Amino acid sequence: MKKLIIITAIIIFGISNYSNAATDYARRVDGYFYTSLRTHGTWIDVGFGTPVWRPTIIRKNWSPYYYGQWVYTNYGWYWDSYEPFGFIVYHYGRWYYDDYYGWIWIPDYEWAPAWVDWRYDDDYVGWAPLSPYAVFYVNIGIHYTYDYYVPYNHWNYVKYNRFCENNVYNYYVAPKYKYRVYNRTKVRTNYSYYDGRVRNNGVEFDRIREKVGRKIEKRNLVAVKDPNELNRQRNGNTKEREIRTYFADERDLSRDGLRDVKIEKSDRKSSLEMSRIELGKERTTDRINERKVEENRKIEKERTVEVNRNNTDRTRNDINKNRVEDEKRLQEKQKIEKRFSEIENRNNEVTKRNDVIIRNEQIKRNQDNNREERTVNNNQNEVRKENKRSNTEVIKQNTDRKVEQKIEIRVNENRNRVNSNTNRDTDVRKNESGNRNETKNNTRESVNNNKTRSR
Repeated sequence: MKKLIIITAIIIFGISNYSNAATDYARRVDGYFYTSLRTHGTWIDVGFGTPVWRPTIIRKNWSPYYYGQWVYTNYGWYWDSYEPFGFIVYHYGRWYYDDYYGWIWIPDYEWAPAWVDWRYDDDYVGWAPLSPYAVFYVNIGIHYTYDYYVPYNHWNYVKYNRFCENNVYNYYVAPKYKYRVYNRTKVRTNYSYYDGRVRNNGVEFDRIREKVGRKIEKRNLVAVKDPNELNRQRNGNTKEREIRTYFADERDLSRDGLRDVKIEKSDRKSSLEMSRIELGKERTTDRINERKVEENRKIEKERTVEVNRNNTDRTRNDINKNRVEDEKRLQEKQKIEKRFSEIENRNNEVTKRNDVIIRNEQIKRNQDNNREERTVNNNQNEVRKENKRSNTEVIKQNTDRKVEQKIEIRVNENRNRVNSNTNRDTDVRKNESGNRNETKNNTRESVNNNKTRSR
């Protein structure tokens, strides 16, 4: 029995020494986190006694918040990871990409649906691991202790219609296009405090729902103390109705301790500015104080509400009387407004009818005027046609008369010519006969003269 007691004391002493040998930061981190994650990666002391966890990555281009699904819950956007270690590292702590170690996880106690930054525009929505320099305060939300910008190639982008897909990783923007999408999107970090927990509001739910173009079911988060229940969820049908998540308990601090965990030490220090990181017990203590302040505010608010309720009870009768009178006045007012509305509607109907009648009469007048104009135009056209016909006949008659006159003139001219020719012939004949007679007489005279001379 004494040996057993001595052995137990030695073991406890050894564990205590091991725990003391580790840094204060190591003691502040949940021992259950250590034992649960050791099978999926390596714990490394990157300097200043700071243990970080590096996953054993077997996939190319792996990054945190890569394999999983976005689900909208009462705590905002929740990352439902498909990886066995996701229930810890995507809801507690922060991720950081170190130039030497690659992706490393810095533990912390504060739970959130997902510790990510958001970017978005009209076509794309993207997310990336939140910086370890980002600290959550109940009153102000996220506060940065050090200026740090997540590189563009650490972001995952998808179109809105693929955002809630269970295989969203199949639709990420290709690495060569990330820079282009990064430049066109704007950042959004929207965290708040709800029901004693951090709430990740992210990109507005209404915006996502409108862009997705289909119904997005809001699910309730159910807290479990045993992580094995998370595995039973995936094998059962409860996933359609609720999302189970693991809330670390204070008892987890001593569940397995650190005795079975190997923390590798490296001479290569990380590029992390450890002095600017506020994770671990101090922040947890601050958070507890903040929660106490918040609870006190709630209590004070409830007291104020109770006092107001008592005061309200005292004046409730008067309020009820006033309410009845106000309701009567309101009913009278509504009746009057209804009457005015009916009268106005009737007047509007009469006005509409008159407008219709006037419009129809105007249309009829226009039609009659158009008919009269068409009739007048037709008559004028007929008159013009008739005048044209008569003018044509007159012209034709005049032409015929002119032709007849020309013919008569020509006939008369021909007659005159014939008569003149006849007269000329008669005169010629007369002249010729006279000439002949004169010639005969002359001949006779010459003969007589000759005879006389011969004698």
